Amino acid sequence: MLNLFAPIIGATSSRLIIDIAMFFGLFVIVAMSLNFQYGNAGIPNMGCAVQVIVGGFAVSYFATRLSFFFASISGIQLLPYESNYDWIYNNPKNINIINVWLKENPIFGIQLLLFSFAISLLLGILIGWLISLPAIRLRATYLMITLIAISDGVDLFARNWQPLCGGTLGIYVPDVFIWYPGDRGIIMSITTLLIGMISFFIFRLMLNSPYGRLMRSIRENDVTVNSIGKNSANIRRNILMFASAITSLSGVLLAYYFSFVIDTNYARGLWTYWPWLMLMLGGPGNNAGTFLGCTFVVAMRRLIIIYKWILDPYLFFPVTYFEQFLLGLMLILVIILRPEGFIKERLLYIPGVNYKKIINEETKVNWKITQVKRTKKRKLF
Repeated sequence: MLNLFAPIIGATSSRLIIDIAMFFGLFVIVAMSLNFQYGNAGIPNMGCAVQVIVGGFAVSYFATRLSFFFASISGIQLLPYESNYDWIYNNPKNINIINVWLKENPIFGIQLLLFSFAISLLLGILIGWLISLPAIRLRATYLMITLIAISDGVDLFARNWQPLCGGTLGIYVPDVFIWYPGDRGIIMSITTLLIGMISFFIFRLMLNSPYGRLMRSIRENDVTVNSIGKNSANIRRNILMFASAITSLSGVLLAYYFSFVIDTNYARGLWTYWPWLMLMLGGPGNNAGTFLGCTFVVAMRRLIIIYKWILDPYLFFPVTYFEQFLLGLMLILVIILRPEGFIKERLLYIPGVNYKKIINEETKVNWKITQVKRTKKRKLF
């Protein structure tokens, strides 16, 4: 009997590993960006969902239309898509035609992916700048409330303007990896992990630079930073713009993973509160903690989603609410019991500085000479 279920169990396990790898890559990008903003600069960004969804807009609005345009130039006959009605209801058939064309033109599929990344970076910079205008001079509590309101506003806009991502119905997007002969989930997860590693090295390079030390000084005391001629508001704006651009890449990857874009895939609870739990659980201010928290939370969430039926008999409420219950409970416990996270923030390391020499250095002072100089100064007056 077990031999009959072995192929099913093996297929489920492999799919679970691919799924965990994919969502780890997506969430680690968002969590590292959040750590860059809050853990190192003290900016409590509660609008991560806005930054992620603009990546989805880059695919649904720009990349999809671009693929339709070039396919039409190549002589491919597509159904009408100019009006809102045609854009939504002819979308599945048009995407099927585009995918057949992309299978024969893999180079264009790669170019379409790179174009989506470029557009999402530009949109991320723009949305970071727009967010910073009303919110950058606010204190932490008011900044968090403002960013939550902006996130809800963008969600309502996406839901009600059909040309953006199909409104409440959503739209399909081209499969840029349809030319791959194997499981497309594997190549998508590898691409996502690669983008995550590149983002990690970029953040690490910036945090070990003089700009990273400036960020931490703003986090600790922005009044002191302003007193030496630095504009902390402009620096916060630049941090928001840069982190928004990196975060938007996860929205592009999620859109191509599902080959579908709808605003509910970019909900605030999923792309704001869960990354905050990953950050707080691992420990703000260090990427190692971010990796740890992201790994634990993503694996836990995917296992809960797949094996909810096991938990159902033991819960006194619908199992669909278990994730939200667990999110709130873990946030409360981490804040109360371990506010610094599992891995505490390490002291900043400046390359080229011999810390052992500074610690072991002895300063000798000749107190007799110092006392003589003080006595002479008194006599002069």
